[in-house]
Amino acid sequence: MKNYLTIICICLAYISVLSSCKEKSETNIRPVTPPKYEGKVDNSVIPTHIDLEEALNKDRNPLKLSQIASEIDYYIVGDGNYTVTQAIAIPDSNAFLTFNNPRIYYRKNGKPSKRYGFKALAYKWNNEMNGHNLFYDKKTSRMYCALSGKDQNNRGTKDPFYPQIVELPPLDTMLTISRYIFPETVEKKYLINQGNDKLVGFSSSGYMLSHYEDSNGMPNCLLTFNMEGETLCKFKLKEQSALSRKETNNIPFFQTSYWNEAQDQMTFMIPFCDTIYQLRDPRTVVPLYNIHFGKSGIFSEYTEGQGVKDEKMWLRTLYENPKGLFMGIYQKKGPKILSWLNFEYEYKPTLSYQAVYLKDKGETYVLPRREQGFTNDLDGGMTFWPDGQTDGYLYMIRTLTEMRESVERTGSPKQQKLLDILDNKRIQENQYVMIVVK
Repeated sequence: MKNYLTIICICLAYISVLSSCKEKSETNIRPVTPPKYEGKVDNSVIPTHIDLEEALNKDRNPLKLSQIASEIDYYIVGDGNYTVTQAIAIPDSNAFLTFNNPRIYYRKNGKPSKRYGFKALAYKWNNEMNGHNLFYDKKTSRMYCALSGKDQNNRGTKDPFYPQIVELPPLDTMLTISRYIFPETVEKKYLINQGNDKLVGFSSSGYMLSHYEDSNGMPNCLLTFNMEGETLCKFKLKEQSALSRKETNNIPFFQTSYWNEAQDQMTFMIPFCDTIYQLRDPRTVVPLYNIHFGKSGIFSEYTEGQGVKDEKMWLRTLYENPKGLFMGIYQKKGPKILSWLNFEYEYKPTLSYQAVYLKDKGETYVLPRREQGFTNDLDGGMTFWPDGQTDGYLYMIRTLTEMRESVERTGSPKQQKLLDILDNKRIQENQYVMIVVK
């Protein structure tokens, strides 16, 4: 009789656990609501025309770093095991938070780097934004992180998982705690109504998804949500493409969106579209730039089902500061800009060409391939091409070894900051340096 009662109790407990799990999974799924507002495209300002086809056919002369920046600084940002995929400027402190996937650090010159008090394994981060997993709210000094929602149970399986954005305590608090915060212990979590869509960006007030009209095609819409998961707006910004997902799986990834933290606005480009937009608020987008590839464009002479032809080009990276718009171009079966060791960089997209639209001149230029960036006339250091941006800063990541091998010492006092890094024997060769210009 005792054994019988024991079996009944075990079965009841098991049913209770299953019921609890079912209830938990059901609460994780929020219904997608109809758009709350009608999306508006503000066409009151004519977008700037950028003729890349013409620029690619022009003579390419070196451009100077002083044409896009007036200040330069250097930060040691860790070793090659955890390279920087995102940096965020901290206002009024000459400091940065860097995301060395899967770790976060606080970096300030003159002080040892400090591991930021949040700990997660690599698979727990959302990988759809190419390592851009952080948002820093300057008004509240809180950090928001995009996580995959995976755990040990669904890490390598097809079991459902629910991407989420988590809110961390204020920066001052996080820098003083001695114990790490784990994703499982964070109180404020916001689930992302994602489905088959992809996360484009997020802030403390909501998130944006690149929307697929069907399961086979390319995204042609942008959806905006508040943190509670309500659909705010749907913007249809291009026609559905004949280019299929299967075809684009072989096209290297690209980073064509960035957040202006100072203005709390996101600038983005829907994949393989020719227009760059800015999300001014959850219900308004503004077309800023039209990019013209001409015969080199991905859809020029395109035949459905036959794939993208060789030599076609598309935008792979996109950054901006007050002086210019910086466009990294990739060409199928075209040339590649390689590292100093003649290999592709492992921690960033491979490019074929570097193009810049200089705002004061209203002209587009393609930089000479041999230079691999802007000639550094600020301190005579390495040529510069942005690997990322935050506010008005642009930054480039390079190994200390590469800098020591390639920097020419000019004897100018302008090189003092640079030489302090290069000649510091306590800094190991495997360290990376973040070169920041503004």
